[in-house]
Amino acid sequence: MSASRVVIFQPTLPNYRIDLFERLARSLECPVEVLHSPGQLGVLTKDDTSYPWARRLPAMRTLLPGLDWQPGVLTTRVGKGDLVVLSGAPRNLSNMLMLVWARLRGARTVWWGQYWSSTSRTHRFLLRLLLMKLSHAVLFYTDEEVDAYRKGLGRDDRRPVDALNNGINVTPILALRAPYVPGQRARSLLFIGRLTAKAELGTLLDALARPELADVRLEIVGDGEERKALEEKARRLRLDDRILWHGGMTDEGEIAAIANRCRLFVYPGGVGLSLLHAMAYGLPVVVHGERWQHMPEIAAFLSARCGLSFERDNPVALASVIAEALAVTEVDASWSLAAVRVAEQEFNTEEMARRFCRLLGRVDARETVHAARS
Repeated sequence: MSASRVVIFQPTLPNYRIDLFERLARSLECPVEVLHSPGQLGVLTKDDTSYPWARRLPAMRTLLPGLDWQPGVLTTRVGKGDLVVLSGAPRNLSNMLMLVWARLRGARTVWWGQYWSSTSRTHRFLLRLLLMKLSHAVLFYTDEEVDAYRKGLGRDDRRPVDALNNGINVTPILALRAPYVPGQRARSLLFIGRLTAKAELGTLLDALARPELADVRLEIVGDGEERKALEEKARRLRLDDRILWHGGMTDEGEIAAIANRCRLFVYPGGVGLSLLHAMAYGLPVVVHGERWQHMPEIAAFLSARCGLSFERDNPVALASVIAEALAVTEVDASWSLAAVRVAEQEFNTEEMARRFCRLLGRVDARETVHAARS
C-alpha cells in the first residue's frame, strides 16, 4: 500500500487484539502505530508487555455521562500520506475531532466500529452514522453488518465498506482442543466472559435451579462487578455445589482444561467475542434469539447454526432448551464441527488481518483513481 504510516487509535489494548496488530505490523509495508489508553477490563488489559507498534496514551477521562475524552489523541501528529483508523464509538469526543482534523491535514481516514449492538441506542446510532460519513472508508465488525448497511442507509454509499469478521487468535486453541465426543463429556455448561449486567447471568442461575437441570453443573470463567451479587444469588438458589467460579483468566492452557470437559456453551445475555472462544473449542452454543440484542459476533452463530436459541429473559425456556441440547448427542457432534469450521475459517485474527489489509488496498485504489481524474 502507498500510505507512509498507518495510525490506529484504540480506547484500550485488550489481549485479544494483540495478535491482530502483530499480524498487521508484519504484513504492511509501512510502519504501524497503535495508540491506546490503559484499560479497565480486568485480566484482559493487564498485559504490561511492550510492543514496538504500541504507544500508550494517558487514561481515558469522562467529560459527561456517555461522553469520554482520550488525552493525547489530538496532539498526535498526522498528515498527508498517513492512513488514520479510528474507533467508531460515538461517545469518544476526541476521536470525533481527530476524524475531522485528520481529513483537514490531508490524511486518509477509516471509521472502524459496530453498526448496531446490544448496547446501542437510537441517538448514538444516528451519531455513529454521521461520523461514518466523515471518513474515506468504513470497517464494520462483520459481513452481516455490511449487508444490513448496504440494504438500508448505505445503499448509495460508494466508499470502500468492508468487515473484519471480528474474532480471536485460534492458533493456540488448535493445539489444546480435545475431540468433542458428547457421550464422554460431563453434563457441564461453560460460561466465559465478563460478569456484567450485559451477560444476564442471573437468568442462567434461575434456569439451573429448575428440576430438569438438577444434575447439570456450571463452570464460570470470568470476573466483573456482578460477581458478588451472582454468588449471593447462587447461594439463595442452593447451587453452590454445582457452580465453579474460576475467575478471570487469559492462560489458554487453563481455559482449555475447563472448556474440554464441558458439553455446551451458554450465554444468556448479549454475546460477543466469548462466542468465538467457545466455538473454537467446538462447543455447541445456547444463546437467546433476539438478534439485535447481541453484539455483532452473533453472526458467527447464525453462520454456523451450531446450537439452539431460547426466549430472552425466560429461565424456564432456557432450562428447556439446555435440556433439549443435552439430550441430542448426535446433533451436538455436528454442531461442534460447524462451530470449529466457522471459527477457524471465518472469524479469527488471521482472517481479520487479511481483511484489514484488503480494505486499505481498496482505499489506496480509490485514491489513485481520484488522483488520475483530477
